[in-house]
Amino acid sequence: MKEEKRTKMVPQEYLVFIAEDGKEFASKEECIIHEKIQKGTARVCPDCKGKKYRDYIVREFDPMWHPDEGYRNVERKEYGECPTCKGKGYQEKKETWE
Repeated sequence: MKEEKRTKMVPQEYLVFIAEDGKEFASKEECIIHEKIQKGTARVCPDCKGKKYRDYIVREFDPMWHPDEGYRNVERKEYGECPTCKGKGYQEKKETWE
């Protein structure tokens, strides 16, 4: 008797959205946004660079006395929705760019 290990190749269908310039996307919304950016009717948000969120540095006064430093300001990062694009990652052109 002889044993062999074999691999099965099973074809799998999946949906792909192809933009006018040939770039492929997994979602319809991303493809539409890409085409709008290519046509010039939309642009990547200049504030968040398309990430849909922005990090903020929050500066707070620490009321506690620290022996080495005295009173100090504390900085921490917070993440929140980009106020420029309202969390979309892009801006659509109206009359002119805002």
